[in-house]
Amino acid sequence: MTGSRPTLPSRTVVFMLSIMESAATLVSAARKRAGLSMRALSSRAGVAYTTVSRIEHGQVDPTAGMLQRLLAAAGQELVLSMRESPAPRLADLVDAWHVAKSGQHRPDWTRLRAFLDHLALHPEDRGPATLRMPAPSGSEMMDNLLAAMAEKICDDAGIPRPSWPRRIPPLRQQWETPSTPRMREAAHAATPPQLLNRHFILTGDSLWRDQATVGI
Repeated sequence: MTGSRPTLPSRTVVFMLSIMESAATLVSAARKRAGLSMRALSSRAGVAYTTVSRIEHGQVDPTAGMLQRLLAAAGQELVLSMRESPAPRLADLVDAWHVAKSGQHRPDWTRLRAFLDHLALHPEDRGPATLRMPAPSGSEMMDNLLAAMAEKICDDAGIPRPSWPRRIPPLRQQWETPSTPRMREAAHAATPPQLLNRHFILTGDSLWRDQATVGI
């Protein structure tokens, strides 16, 4: 029959919106699955054709309500879900340390630098990576180092610090690597304030590599 509507699938398909799927992809896939043209979808949804076209071409990001409306018009259902980010977290580094022969607690520099290199390459992960408070590591040094790292990461990114570092009291004794007085003086001058405030003498480049070299 002329002007008849295409038959929609008998089973509703649930579309999961994730970071890997744009609104344009979801709307286009739902429309094609239903056998609808953009004009037909716009008519069913009561939305201007130009709006549908702009969404499918990635020229505008629709609200969740608009996206749900368009998918419903195509016989689909939008399901929004929340899950923990898979990005690496500072809290996962509580065991990144060992006891040296001298008895001093030493960080696992390789793991810590790899973590910071990832954040340099993926700055969008800086906030999520610092939110969770690490479990007690068994090392006062490590607890303070992770707290100082969280503070510096957030300060460098211009985002609010999480509250958990404030619960960790600074080191009772200054932590530094063996060095001459001249080297110690130079290291003190090159230590980020977030580390100094927790009684570390540790140059920033001991952990934070030059961003121009990250990934090389």
